[in-house]
Formats: sequence, structure tokens, C-alpha cells
Amino acid sequence: MTDLSFADHFGAGRDDNPYWNESVWFSLSIPERHIHGMIQYYFRPNMGMLNGGPVLWDPSGTYQWNCLHYQWSHLQAMPADVRGKFDMQARNSLSCRMIEPLAKYKIDYDKDGLTLDLTWTAIGPLHELKTGNAGQAATAKFHIEQPGRMKGTMVRHGETFAIDCFSMRDTSYGAREYESLACGGYFWGIAQDSAFHAIAMGEGREARSIGGFIWKDGEMASLISGRREVLEWGEFGPARVLWEAKDQLGRSMEATGWIDPGLVFTGYTDHTVVWSLVRWDWDGVEHWGDNQEFSPAERFRRIARGEIALGSEA
Repeated sequence: MTDLSFADHFGAGRDDNPYWNESVWFSLSIPERHIHGMIQYYFRPNMGMLNGGPVLWDPSGTYQWNCLHYQWSHLQAMPADVRGKFDMQARNSLSCRMIEPLAKYKIDYDKDGLTLDLTWTAIGPLHELKTGNAGQAATAKFHIEQPGRMKGTMVRHGETFAIDCFSMRDTSYGAREYESLACGGYFWGIAQDSAFHAIAMGEGREARSIGGFIWKDGEMASLISGRREVLEWGEFGPARVLWEAKDQLGRSMEATGWIDPGLVFTGYTDHTVVWSLVRWDWDGVEHWGDNQEFSPAERFRRIARGEIALGSEA
């Protein structure tokens, strides 16, 4: 098995590209209340910057200015005392500490009426994403995903929430330049003993996989093919999809996903993401996850203005 222990640390071979990026992301959700969110941050060490923080939403507010919480802070200086990618505290109070390599991480935050006291624990192995796609390669030299579980407490303006949810994490390093990014979806689902993940690219009703994995019966394997069909559209992205895939072990899967309206996320200025909670049915087993539907910012603006149709290949 490939040794991926270096994934917990800043990447080797960093050059002087100002867009060299070191990213960390964890998902967070309370599915029964359709609350969904993320804890994401990334370092731009050659710029001396640290961007990101927690974002939280539900169907009552689907924009950055009316969602449950938004502290995805731009232009924070990279703290001078950062000891590692998973050993840091940002100016906006977000901190992340490694408890056990590749397996357990402590996340804390206290700002603007939101307090997080969370621990993420792996339930499955790491998977290195190798797409072979030139556009995706331009956004990360190295990229992994890992299924896990997030537990702890969240307090928002005096209301306390117990957190116990399935959660994906990823981390990456490399020059991240989005000019080549096209349309597609980054999506996944997790249950107690199984999970899947994929990136599928395409502007229309059908998108084809460029990478991902299936984890089932104790074995994880990369995808060799995958097809996502949009069965129903929402306001700004898919509302119901069919996902079919095959992995390197010859295993096939078919899952149907019901996608919440999500958050229209414009934290990346050159592309827009509709970031949503998803309930999946895979062989009669409920899996929870998310769908990150991305497109170039100008294309999304034209869709939102009604100038081109959602799902068009124009």
C-alpha cells in the first residue's frame, strides 16, 4: 500500500509560484435539519496568506450574506507560529490540531456568535485523487480524500447543537490556478461501512467521471469510469441525479442523490460553486454527503440572469 503519511504536512518540492496552495477541508452537517457546512482553509505561503474559515447554511439562507454563518476570511496573514497544516490557529479564531496522524483532528472556533468544539475521526482509508485531467491537475499537484465522522458541539447565538455526522475531508498541495476550470460536480456519500467520491465534468445533463473511489466491504479502489445524469434541475444546479460508476476491482455501483438548494458560494472569484447537502440511496442504504457544482463565474452569472439555460452546453 502507498505510504501517504506525508499528506498531513506541508508539501515537498514547493517552488516560488505565488499560487502555491496548501488546502484543508472538512464537511459538517446536521442532516435532519438540512444544516450543512464546511471548515475550509488554505495557505498561500509564497504570498504570506491564509484564507478560509467556517461556513454554515440551511435552506433558509442560500447566499453568503444571509446564510447561518460565514467567516471564510480572505487576506489573513499566515500566522508566524504555524507549525504545520494541521497545527495552526488563524486570525479569525479557527484552529486545527492533529491528534493522531491520518486519523483524528481537533477543530475549534469562536467568533461572531458561533462556537465549534469538534473532533473528526477517520472511518476509512485515504484515497489519492489522480485524474489525468489537465484542468484538474492545474488545481493541485497532490490531493487526497478520506471518509470520516465529525462529533462534538456547535453553539450558534445561544442555540446548542450536538454534532454527530458523516464527514469527508480532503487536503492538497501544489500550484492552484483556476483559469482552466470547466463545469462539473465534486460529490460524495458516506455510510458507516461504505463511501464513494467522484469528480464528474460536463455542462449539460450528463457528466463523466475524471476521478474518485468506491469504498465497500473493507476495500477502497479508484474509479475507472463514471457517469452522472441529472434527472431534475433546481434553481441553480441539479436537484436529483443518477450516479453510475465502476472501480479498478471491477465493482459497479448505482446511486440516486437528492440535492438541497445549497449555498451559492463565491469565495473563489473566478468560479462559482453551488454547495449542497445530498441524501444518497446506494443499494437501499442511505448515504449522506454533498455536491459541489462548479462553473466559471461568468457562466454562472449568465445562468442566474436568465441569459442561458441551466444545463445548456452553450
